[in-house]
This record gives sequence, structure tokens and C-alpha cells, in this order.
Amino acid sequence: MRWGISIVWALFAMAVAQFNPGPASYYNQCRTLYEEHVLAGASAACELSLVADPNYVPALKLLSQIYLDEGKVDEAGDLLERLSRLAPGDLETRTLNARYLLQKGRYREALNASQHVPGATASLVRGEALEALGRFKEALNAYHEAAMLGNKEARIKAALLLERMRRPEEALKEIEGLEDTAIGPLKGRLLLSAGRLPEAAATLEETLRNLPSTSELYNQTLGTLALTYYGLGDFREGGRVLSLLGSNADLIGAFFSGVWVWLLGAVLLAGLHLFGESRIEPVSTLEVREDYTWGVGRLYATMALSLLAGALTAVVVGWLLYDNLLAAFTPVQADVVRPVFFLTAALVMGLAAYLVLRRQPEDAPPPLGKRENWIEGLWVGLVLAALIIAYAWVRVRMPWLNVMPFNPLLFSGAVALASLALAEPLLRIVAPTVFRVRYGANLAPLFTILVGGLVWLSPVVLWWAAAAILYSIKQRFAGIWPNMTGWLVAAVILLLAGLFPSVWALF
Repeated sequence: MRWGISIVWALFAMAVAQFNPGPASYYNQCRTLYEEHVLAGASAACELSLVADPNYVPALKLLSQIYLDEGKVDEAGDLLERLSRLAPGDLETRTLNARYLLQKGRYREALNASQHVPGATASLVRGEALEALGRFKEALNAYHEAAMLGNKEARIKAALLLERMRRPEEALKEIEGLEDTAIGPLKGRLLLSAGRLPEAAATLEETLRNLPSTSELYNQTLGTLALTYYGLGDFREGGRVLSLLGSNADLIGAFFSGVWVWLLGAVLLAGLHLFGESRIEPVSTLEVREDYTWGVGRLYATMALSLLAGALTAVVVGWLLYDNLLAAFTPVQADVVRPVFFLTAALVMGLAAYLVLRRQPEDAPPPLGKRENWIEGLWVGLVLAALIIAYAWVRVRMPWLNVMPFNPLLFSGAVALASLALAEPLLRIVAPTVFRVRYGANLAPLFTILVGGLVWLSPVVLWWAAAAILYSIKQRFAGIWPNMTGWLVAAVILLLAGLFPSVWALF
């Protein structure tokens, strides 16, 4: 009798198991689907496993991993809290927690959580955390450690970091032999950065043949290839690739998304001109002035000529150094060529201002102010350096802000920053006087600040803030010696700030 009851219970349990297979069965389904990259199905199977047993640790781990892969960071955090209670010393749990902290932007905590944790994933997380903190050499070592443990993604991360460190040739060695759809666009970009433009074009052409036109990488590859052909001076092929890119992407929309702040400033300036012109009395009542010969048109023409001279010089330097007409838009090469643009433009503006200011009457006060006021440039430089670093910090959190056109932590970038001192006479003395003569003392500051930001093209928000600060300092000291000295001091401060990894991480 007892033996018969046992058989019945066994048959009943088997029947129940058919309808409720238990957490292990669902977990196995989840694992299989995850390995086949079916994340939605894997997530559903793991959730069923946790319905059967809310504390089933393997399902908690795998579902946390799936959520992190999908970018569902908060959901992963809830699961990891339970995991930390159920398996606090488990190495996989610690690795997942480090990934979670990394994706939340808590880089120091992620670094601490991944320390002394073995495995390729932990090393990769450690590398990403170190890179985000600006500790590039340590990050590179962590990536190499993860690569030695078999993580292919770590080699790509190492190549991207080396590209960021302006070492494209070494980055190319990191990805040798890797077969992946993401490798072709990266290799082409690295060859372009290294100045090997014909090889870059051949690599990118081959990559395009292997990529579907619906892929995001396809458009990125087209953009790099167009830049390569134009850099080589092959305008026919460049136009062909650009036309193909235009049929796949909204180039006009992309252009406006990058320059809309500048265009907004230009519209504000045009509106201010219309308002200012409407307040001018008829010509018959205007006072004739002979002490100042420049007008608004000549001022704008001088600024345009300065930018044109800078652009032409940058093109020539790029061609002479790298055989690349568009070196100013090429990674790594731009670090040398873009500062040349700013230096040349500032030189032309300084020369133009000199030709105007030297005609001042002998009994007039010094046009640049009192020379002894240069000492004030020490704190002005500190303010400018703090402004640039603060802008870089905010820019990381507000992607719509444009990046700095050059890296001020590099020597070439510091030279570009220091060269802005040469433009101060035109921007802070000649321009305000021109606007005051034409539109009056009330509107002149607005014109000066708007133009002072727009003239350097990008990032307009940063240059507007600097223009407002420097204009107020010029008014306070009745001269621009503090401003000119301030740019030099800011360049030196930012070079020294580059010694701190946390600052490096912002640029």
C-alpha cells in the first residue's frame, strides 16, 4: 500500500514538473538564448526562473548581465542588491557590481570594486574606469591584461585609447588580426590619422563592401572615406562618396545640429544691427567724425580676412606636413594644424589693430592702457583657465555643447590659446569703438560680446563667456594689458593642469 502511494506521488510530481519545470530549467533556456544573442527571450526566461524561485542566484546573475548589456542599469541595480545579500563574496557578483557602477558613471567606485577581482571582464571594467579617470597608462595595462585573458573587446578598447593618446600606429598594431565588422572603420580612421591616406581609402572601400547599408557603421565609414578622398585632393571621388552618404543620412540636419548655437548668435547679431540702425538719426543730423576712420563693414571684413588667412595657412601646413588638405579635420593631425589656424588669424587681427591704433594722436592715452596693469593678468589667466576647464566639465554632461577646437593641455593647443592675446586689441579696443561710434555707448557692449564669441566660430558658448569677462576687465582697467597677459598665463596654467589625470579626462 505504501509502495503504491509512493508511485502515485512520483507520477504527480512528474506531472507538476511538466507544468512548472522549476528555476533550473528556465535558467537553462535563458542561458541558451543569451548565447544565441536573443536578449529579449533570454530576459523573459530568466524572469520566469525568478518567479519559480526569487532567490535563484544563477538566474539573478545572468539577468543582471542581460540588463547591463541592454543598458537597463537601474533594473540591474535592483537585482545586484539582492545578489549582494545572497552571494556577497562571489567573484562574478563583484564583477557585475563593478560593471553596474561603471555604467552609472561612478568610476572610482567601479575601480575599487574591480580591484583584485580575477577575470577578463573585471580587467576590462578596470581599464574603462581608469580611462574615464584620465589614468591612461594604467588603463592601457588593464586592457592588455583583459586581452591576454581572451577578451577581444579589450583590444579594440586599447586601440581606441591609443588613438585618444594620439598614437595611431600603436593602435593599428592592437587590432592586427582581429576579424569584426567594427574593425574596418576603426582601422581606416587610424590609417587616416597616421597620415597613410591611400591605405585608409583602400581599407575603407573594402569595408564598405562588407557592411550593410542600413548599418550605422556604414555611414561612419562613408564619412571617413569622403574626408580621406578630399584630403588626398581627389574631389571627384570625394564628391561621389559624399553624395552616397547624403542619400543615406541627413547631412543638412547633421550640419545644423552642429552649428545651431553659432547660427542663433548670428541671428541675434543681425537683429541687434537692425535695432541699432533703426535708432540712428537721419544723415543730415549725424555728427561728422574724423578721429576714427573704421566702420562696421571694415571691421567685419578684417575679421573675415583673418579667418580666411588662417584657413588657407592651415590647408597649406596640412598638405606640407601630412599630404592632407583636410588635416584640420583629421584626428591627431588636427592637434597641429588647428592651432596654426588660430595663430594665423590672431596675427592678422593684431596687425590690423596695430595699423589703426598707431594713428592715435600723441596726446591721447595709451590705446592698450597702462603697462603696469599687466600684473593683473595673473588672476585673469587663472579665471580664463578655470572657465575653460569648467566648460569642458559641463560639456561632458551636456553633449549639445561643442568640443574645444584644440586641446589646450597640449603644447600646440597652449600656443593657440596664448595667440588669442594678439587679437585682443582688435576685439576689445577697435571693435567697441567702432560699435560705440555707430550705435552708441549702450549697445556697444552687446555688439562687442556677441562678435567676440562668433569670431572664433566654436565653441560659441565658451567664447561668449570669455568675451564678457574680458570686456568687463578692459572697462575696469581702461586697457587690455591684463587680458593679453591673461591668455598667456591661462596657457601655462592649462599646460600644468595637464599633469592631473582628472583634467586630462575632460579633453
